[in-house]
Amino acid sequence: MSRKDYRQLSDESLLDYYHSTRNIKAFRELYARHKDCLYRYCVQMDPAVANEVLEILWNGLLEHPPQLSGRLLRSWLFIQVNKLLRNHACQNAQAPRRVPPAQSRALQGIQQLPRIERNILLLHIECALPLATVADIERISLKRCKEHYRRGKEKLEEFLYGPQRQPWQLKAVEGVAQ
Repeated sequence: MSRKDYRQLSDESLLDYYHSTRNIKAFRELYARHKDCLYRYCVQMDPAVANEVLEILWNGLLEHPPQLSGRLLRSWLFIQVNKLLRNHACQNAQAPRRVPPAQSRALQGIQQLPRIERNILLLHIECALPLATVADIERISLKRCKEHYRRGKEKLEEFLYGPQRQPWQLKAVEGVAQ
């Protein structure tokens, strides 16, 4: 099978092919398709363990390819990464979160969000997963997921752009100035 043939296969077909043949070229194609998005997600969720979590994920996929049973590989990957990140978070719950100094303002804002809001925002915006899938990953209702998404987005916008100006505040300041 040529590289062009691999590109034409869906993720699920490529995984099935890898599972049956253990052809490393098929795995490399899957890896190439998903590595960047998974890495960005992990680094934004917890930069201290991102490399370790991804190494565990990819080694697990290499050694024991999952039986998807009709599910999308992309969703499966994010579910597994999320579980690994949670396990690391539980193990390192005592350690304070360290934010590296040379980060963009947006990344600093994302890092300051509570874990659930940060996870929902990243999975939906960065990883382009539907909120219903994100709710399944978080094991919460879709309604609660939407609330966390809205709240996280508002907090991030406030961090980036400052608090939203209220019309009554402007009038009160003008009245004092006169």
